[in-house]
Amino acid sequence: MKNKYQKIIDFLGKNRVKLNEPLAYHTTFKIGGPADLFYEAKNEEELIKVVSITRKIRTPFFILGNGSKLLVGDKGFRGLVIKNKNKKIEIEEESETPKVVAGSGLYIEDLTRELQKKSIGGLEFMVGIPATVGGAVRGNAGAWQQAIGDKITRVRILTSEGKTKWLKKAECEFAYRQSRFKRTDEIILEVEFILEKEDQKDIEKKIAENLEKRKNQPKEPSVGCIFVNPKPKSAGELIEKCGLKGVTIGGAQISPKHANFIVNLGGAKADDVVGLITLARQKVKEKFGIELEEEIVRIGEF
Repeated sequence: MKNKYQKIIDFLGKNRVKLNEPLAYHTTFKIGGPADLFYEAKNEEELIKVVSITRKIRTPFFILGNGSKLLVGDKGFRGLVIKNKNKKIEIEEESETPKVVAGSGLYIEDLTRELQKKSIGGLEFMVGIPATVGGAVRGNAGAWQQAIGDKITRVRILTSEGKTKWLKKAECEFAYRQSRFKRTDEIILEVEFILEKEDQKDIEKKIAENLEKRKNQPKEPSVGCIFVNPKPKSAGELIEKCGLKGVTIGGAQISPKHANFIVNLGGAKADDVVGLITLARQKVKEKFGIELEEEIVRIGEF
């Protein structure tokens, strides 16, 4: 493995590759051991280049967005973590239904604020979700009965064969918190949206209302909701009815504010979080006969 790592360092430049980078610095949970190698791809060209060399020499890698749905093992990640910083944004402002193309490493917050400036509406429900465009599309993120997949026309990907191509919306197989990207090794490069022109004050009002709704969510480091809601039921309500609100293991806690959140009270380990996940699944299964499905991604050694 060391020989493969050296090849990656030589190819990318030793000034661009960090060794043993703590991944706790790069996740909203503030949890996780070190990545053997860590590289920031500043644009699409660099992203394709690093994936190409890493696949060629068969080294494990992981594409990191904002780390907002990520639980990293305490022993870290053996391989290369690639931080996606492809923040391209193109907006056709003239049309009544503007086309917007966003790089997969662009933060949702930056995208929605840029659209607001240009009086383009349609993504206000995404405000406050701490994700990148690529991460949000992969998990078909959303809120209040809306999802990002509803607004997408096409997604441009890097295939496992190293080719780039556009996928139409139907090909992305969007469903509740799901897409094809959760089960393929395709890498999202950029996303095309069709949105609508709106009065800027109306957009500002929607954003303010949505941020107000989010004020009741836990403020401690977390990954948001741990489990997918087993519709029509709410995972948080099921966990709460099992009496698990406020239960703590190590530095992790099932939030007293929202039972579908596990929060880092300070110094939490991945194993603490896994313990609470296991407990919640077990109790909900025993009481309601429902298997809770995790919404988060786990990587690394636990």
